Amino acid sequence: MNASADRAIDIGYAATAVAATLAGALGHRRLAGITKPLPIALLAVRTAVGARRRSSVDNVVLAGALAFSAAGDRAMLLEEFADDPARKDRRLQTGASLFAGAQLCLTGLMLRRGARPRPAGLFLRTTILAESAAVMARHRPRLLPVLGAYGNTLALMSATADDDRLPQPRMRTGGWLFLASDLTILNRRHLITDPTLAGLAETWVLASYFAAQWLLITGLTDAD
Repeated sequence: MNASADRAIDIGYAATAVAATLAGALGHRRLAGITKPLPIALLAVRTAVGARRRSSVDNVVLAGALAFSAAGDRAMLLEEFADDPARKDRRLQTGASLFAGAQLCLTGLMLRRGARPRPAGLFLRTTILAESAAVMARHRPRLLPVLGAYGNTLALMSATADDDRLPQPRMRTGGWLFLASDLTILNRRHLITDPTLAGLAETWVLASYFAAQWLLITGLTDAD
């Protein structure tokens, strides 16, 4: 029964993720506002279906990861469509702070599964994210402390997801996709001026983000 429910939810997740990705890529504010919350809401339902298989601690931390992600999605949606630069900066800081909470929850769950980040993997991911830090230092330096701290939580999560004690390659792929999605956000904002390329970049940002969330959350829950 649970397997059948999971399959139905996964189909719904894929459909709503496609809808949210297209809405965001096309810059349709109203449609994006309706569709963007749906994939994470469906992941929350999928997680709840199997809650009895997990410990109370794991359920609480999973709920935290999903709640932080849902709130972060909302903040980033508001940032995307904000006209005032100061408001955009505040929304971006809020979104980064919320997603830092989500990354720490995901990392905590992986640690409870016995995973440990390797120093080399953590260094590689931190080095890659240094590119986006350089972009921020050039264009929005006052946001660097908050976004830099978020980048550290993202690198830690992605490096921990690389551990072979977790379901692979699902977790490893999810960790890399999350990092690639967030890396593209800042580059799209400040380095891409062509509207067509910007739309393609936003398509990648959203598609890779939703894929990463599904891979990470289901990787952690399906193994229970």
